[in-house]
Amino acid sequence: MTGLKTFFREENKNTLLLRIACLCWFLGKLMSWRIWTTHRLLPTAPLFRSLDLIPPVVQTIVFALSLFLVIAVFVRCNRFFLTSLLVLEIFSCLLDQNRWLPWEYFYVFIIFIFLVNAGTPGYKTSCIAFLLVATYFYSGLCKLNEGFVHVVWINLMLRNTLHISSTISDQAYVHSGGYLLGLMEMFAGLGLLFVKTQKKSAIILIGMHVAILLFLFSLGFKHYEVLWPWNITLGLFLYFIFLKDNEGSLTFQPVTKGWNKLVLVCWGILPVLSFWGYWDKNLSSNLFSANVPEMFICVKDTSACKPIRKFCNKKDSRNICNGEAVIDIQSWARRETNASVDPELRVYKAMQEKLEKQYGAAGLTFVYFTGWSEKQ
Repeated sequence: MTGLKTFFREENKNTLLLRIACLCWFLGKLMSWRIWTTHRLLPTAPLFRSLDLIPPVVQTIVFALSLFLVIAVFVRCNRFFLTSLLVLEIFSCLLDQNRWLPWEYFYVFIIFIFLVNAGTPGYKTSCIAFLLVATYFYSGLCKLNEGFVHVVWINLMLRNTLHISSTISDQAYVHSGGYLLGLMEMFAGLGLLFVKTQKKSAIILIGMHVAILLFLFSLGFKHYEVLWPWNITLGLFLYFIFLKDNEGSLTFQPVTKGWNKLVLVCWGILPVLSFWGYWDKNLSSNLFSANVPEMFICVKDTSACKPIRKFCNKKDSRNICNGEAVIDIQSWARRETNASVDPELRVYKAMQEKLEKQYGAAGLTFVYFTGWSEKQ
């Protein structure tokens, strides 16, 4: 009888987690609907060139079907809906690598976990918990660089948001605070692995998500609205997995069982390769680390590319284009789609090829930065 009660308790918790994920995923997709269709000026970057032959209407249909299936899974979790949604999302992401967003990757694996653990409720919670551990560990690790400290910590957070003067923000002890943020996130993520530290780590990380939401609110959103649903998802997952009714019985052995090994490999092992360029940063929880490749487009003649002229910036504070108008591809993507471009050179190159072909008369020049040291 006790085992039966445990089973239903696990099922109720799992159902709640799945519904939280589906609801926030649905909202995220709606907020960034242009990235999931071709109703945009930003070029697509399919994994294979042959996929460019697929008509735009097909991509719209795929997007509409994915929304329907997310709601269907929210209402009723069964194998048919889970399998259909998983297959459809993978196909959609093949059509444009810019859809390989960190939150999309997270939600796809939630569906995968529920699909392969249909008969083992306890395994679902453990695998989702492992996603959280990996997310925070690698996210914190990726922030341990000068780019994050200068761009995000000092400039964006201290100076632009909190309006702290450069006299204070340039102090050595304040500068080191940026590294402490990364270390805090990394070790809090590791703390989720151990029974004695799970609750404290979860509280710290929930506090971090609250701070992130307040920070985004202070920015007036500025095309980062899509980050709200995912931060809410992660915060609620932390609460329901590690704080509410957590009796300290959560283990991570299930990630070594059966198809769950794919969770272990994709989230625990492969992200290590991203530091050497052998695995995508978006698939490695590289979040706001400011150490990813950048692409800028210098426009010689803006009259020859009128459709994208609204994304041009004549103020080139970093003097990238020597007086010409400049387009930051990430800024363009956020303004038009509420999502970011996949920061991989192969994706940038694929987009460059299309832009050169479409706006050849504009005299476009493409400039790449691949690390903080090159931005000085």
